[in-house]
Amino acid sequence: MILLIMFIMNQTERYRLEALMELARSFPEGRSTAQIASRRNIPSAYLSRLLAELARAGWVHSRRGPGGGVSLAHPPETISVSAVIFDRRTDTSLPPALDRLAHTIDTAVEASTTTISVADLARWERQARAAHDYSI
Repeated sequence: MILLIMFIMNQTERYRLEALMELARSFPEGRSTAQIASRRNIPSAYLSRLLAELARAGWVHSRRGPGGGVSLAHPPETISVSAVIFDRRTDTSLPPALDRLAHTIDTAVEASTTTISVADLARWERQARAAHDYSI
């Protein structure tokens, strides 16, 4: 199962979704890049590049300077996972059968993630953390 997830979602997509989940937690407020990088264990320079891409795509707003940071440009309920991660494979070196398999998997993943929002991911994460919180 882990291998299938790695095939479906690369590290860039994972970091992109992790950053968006972190921003969903603070919506409508934002977070600094350093806060997101620290909380999610994402290399800061790489995160900055991903956040710049998300800003160009219109998913986040970015403000420079003191009191600046990054925030979601839309409510997390309105951002579908498929809209954010689907910059799919451009690997043309695959043999035809594996290319067809990759296309089939991509199509299925896109169809299944269209109805899942960033808010859903943040809620699932919160629920999983609460289920593992044994504090009294």
